Amino acid sequence: MSRDDGLMGGRWRAVLFVAVAIGAFIEVSTPHRRYGPLVDMFALAAVGVIGAAVVLGSESVATLARERDRLAREPQSPTTVPVCRYAAGPAAPQPQPAKPRPFLRERPTDLSVPRFGDGARAQGYPWLLPERTVQNGIAADEATVGAFAIRAASVIGPGHRCGQPAEPRQDSYRIGRSRDSRYAIVAVADGLSSAAWSDAGATTASSQAVTLLREQIETVGFGGLDVKELYGRIAESVAAHAAGRGVATSHVATVLITAVLAEPDANGVAEAWISWLGDSSAWTLDPHVPLWQVSAGDVKDRTAAVVSNEVAGQLPDTPQLARDHYVTLAPGAALALVTDGIGDAWTDPAGNVNEYFANAWRSPVPATRFTADVGFDAPQCLDDRTAVVTWNGGRA
Repeated sequence: MSRDDGLMGGRWRAVLFVAVAIGAFIEVSTPHRRYGPLVDMFALAAVGVIGAAVVLGSESVATLARERDRLAREPQSPTTVPVCRYAAGPAAPQPQPAKPRPFLRERPTDLSVPRFGDGARAQGYPWLLPERTVQNGIAADEATVGAFAIRAASVIGPGHRCGQPAEPRQDSYRIGRSRDSRYAIVAVADGLSSAAWSDAGATTASSQAVTLLREQIETVGFGGLDVKELYGRIAESVAAHAAGRGVATSHVATVLITAVLAEPDANGVAEAWISWLGDSSAWTLDPHVPLWQVSAGDVKDRTAAVVSNEVAGQLPDTPQLARDHYVTLAPGAALALVTDGIGDAWTDPAGNVNEYFANAWRSPVPATRFTADVGFDAPQCLDDRTAVVTWNGGRA
């Protein structure tokens, strides 16, 4: 309704009020035979009620008409906004309830370990447990022996921990020292995958190696270390372990590499004696060269058309094939003893794994960081991996 319609409606109500008033006046002024005062009272009351309704109705209609005219003159938004007494900001987005996730065969990518290229698919599979009780899937150590800083870690490989049934960690290491801490002793063993109890053979070999090397240091000294005697006695211990389990010696087959590092001389140069049997290897890192250089061990030729996994010797069957030699470490240099799970990756010229580890391990790092590095993710690197690195800090 327009504003004129509202006023016109008010005028018509006024005319109606006047007509009712005149009728009431005539009614009151005309004499009645009976109930005259009562009729007059009702007539006056009717006039009052009708008059009030006419006046109020006219004012209400006029008010509504004016409000509609005001709204018509104001600019209108394209969308209708409800009239609110208080203006509130946009509501914060509410978190949606988590949807049930389907069972995933692969774990989320482990961001704590270095990844090279596309990584290995098995790296993302769940870790499973072997059927029998075995050593832990991860082992790590941090130590200081005189001027030497030592970090050690062993991690079960992706190819061993995700199968059905899962296999035990077949690598093992031990670190030790002489009584006077003038010599640091390291042993790293790698059980053969073809041997059912190779984890037991590797554990026996590494443990016996440190014990027997400590004995040799005390009896014949650093210059009299004897590789033939050492590996012969270790072979006897591994064979005895196989006999105790009632299995053939081939079931506990393992390779082994050891090192004894003598305290640095007056110039801070340290000498190390390394002995090995099989494809575990020793590497040295010059602080001024960004690559690990192989120093000992039967490493694989990664450039060959066919890479063979056959080892030249093993314990306990061929201890006579063990070899040894001495190396020197300048101040700040490092010596690493690794199994082929790491050595193969460092030898591969196609990747940058060696370069990464040369920079990451240029100086001692915390054992937790060291362990994460050993658990690296790289294509076709599925074997157990173990590393023991000793840094020469010069004279203490």
